[in-house]
Amino acid sequence: GTTSTHGYDVPVGYVRSFGRLINNFRVDYNRSTIKSNNLYAFNTDITGLLGITGVSQNPLDWGLPNLSFSHFGSIQDTNPVSDRNQTVSFTDQMIYTHKKHTLRWGGDFRRLEINTETSSNPRGSFVFTGLNTSEFIGGTPVAGTGFDFADYLLGLPQQTSVQYGGSAYGYHFRGNSWDLYAQDEWRFRSNLTFNIGVRFEYVSPFSEINNRMVNLNIAPGLSAVAPVLPGQVGPLTGTPYPITLVNSDHNNFAPRLGIAWKAFKETVVRAGYGINYNTTAYSNIAQDLAFQPPFSITQTNVESQTTHLTLQNGFPVPPLNTVTNNYAINVNYPLGYVQIWNVDIQQTITPTLVLNLDYTGTKGTHLDLLDAPNRTPLGLLVPTVPAFYYEDSVADSNANAGTVRLRKRLAHGISLGGTYTWSKSLDNASTIGAGSALVSPTGTITGQTLVAQNPFNLKAEYGLSSFDQRNKFVADYLWELPFGHEKRWLNQPGIGRDVLGNWQWSGDWTIASGFPFTPRILGSFGDVNSGVNGTLRPN
Repeated sequence: GTTSTHGYDVPVGYVRSFGRLINNFRVDYNRSTIKSNNLYAFNTDITGLLGITGVSQNPLDWGLPNLSFSHFGSIQDTNPVSDRNQTVSFTDQMIYTHKKHTLRWGGDFRRLEINTETSSNPRGSFVFTGLNTSEFIGGTPVAGTGFDFADYLLGLPQQTSVQYGGSAYGYHFRGNSWDLYAQDEWRFRSNLTFNIGVRFEYVSPFSEINNRMVNLNIAPGLSAVAPVLPGQVGPLTGTPYPITLVNSDHNNFAPRLGIAWKAFKETVVRAGYGINYNTTAYSNIAQDLAFQPPFSITQTNVESQTTHLTLQNGFPVPPLNTVTNNYAINVNYPLGYVQIWNVDIQQTITPTLVLNLDYTGTKGTHLDLLDAPNRTPLGLLVPTVPAFYYEDSVADSNANAGTVRLRKRLAHGISLGGTYTWSKSLDNASTIGAGSALVSPTGTITGQTLVAQNPFNLKAEYGLSSFDQRNKFVADYLWELPFGHEKRWLNQPGIGRDVLGNWQWSGDWTIASGFPFTPRILGSFGDVNSGVNGTLRPN
């Protein structure tokens, strides 16, 4: 298909000095637009020709359905998108130098606008696992062959999902963010410097100017589930919901501490500590809340003994009073953050040979974790509600890494370097914003969307991180060939130096241990109602 992008950025700055005080004020206007259409929009209704029902009939949405397999790759066509995003920011920074101190303080304010017209899954997504082949060929509910491609050839998906309708209305999200900070660079002695600072960040959850967002209000014990709109009171719990459907997080203080110490003539020690917040989570959350009924058509279905799905009839009409929303979030969702601390010792062995010994520790708190609380090994707790995603920041992580780095700086046209790192990382959520970043508002199941197996025992999710890599060695080299300007040969002006001079030859190697692999069960009739394929682990 076709994609067109346009971007505009207009910065205006004003700098003024008052003796040793310098004030730097800046205003920035940024606007970007993205428009995408696939090859078939307004041209060929492929899903209609295939007889697939229950999907979008809008000519803008015409195209291929999304197909996912357990042992193959996936097929995904381009969805039509029209995005218009705009940010206006104001920044003021002041710098003051006094004796051994260099002080910096200031703040930022940003007005964020996200305008999108799209349907994230208008032609439907179909998951094939191999569970249905034997069942339908034999006529009785027995275990499948395990051949996902066989299920595809017979048109028998295990799971289907669809979302459309957003492109007919468009969504207009608005949010604000601001921060205040102060920092002191203190040159305590000629060989010892401290860098001390603190930052306060506030990022508001996004609202939609027409209140076209919806969350799920969950009764205690998951005895019932009901949709709740912006500004309403949860009908099952009496909990008031703000217009953003997520309460603001006002406790985001981020201290900083850095130390640089020249302990001996050729030895430098550096150490630091800091906190970083996941301030980008809200934009994904807002879109997940928006692409749901009653503002969009959303449906997730799972093959069972009573519900048989096919490519043509993958989206049966749900019974009346059935909730088809497939995403919810904790109304008191706090932003996740990561603490990082490190110590680095640098030893100059020769003028061109430097050795570094480094330790880095990381602790993640309030990391995103997805679960599907309505599912059980025997089916759905609330039969009239699908196995919806529930997002909360209740996960943790812990990582430690030690590094030895040896580098020969460029001398006589040659530089060499090598780094060995030993590390270990444990968590029950491997990225600070995995849930909101990876979950699709369509409920489409991919290999990236990992869901807690048991929402009532989240500690059982704790284990090696998906990116854990115990040993890693990286080496590189660079050789400046001895031809060209100020080199041994071809150093005089001429066509020879122009063509053959000043060439470099460089390369690198990486030798590392592998990443963890967790076997996951494709599913059986005991768990197909979970709504989440491939998230059960072997016993």
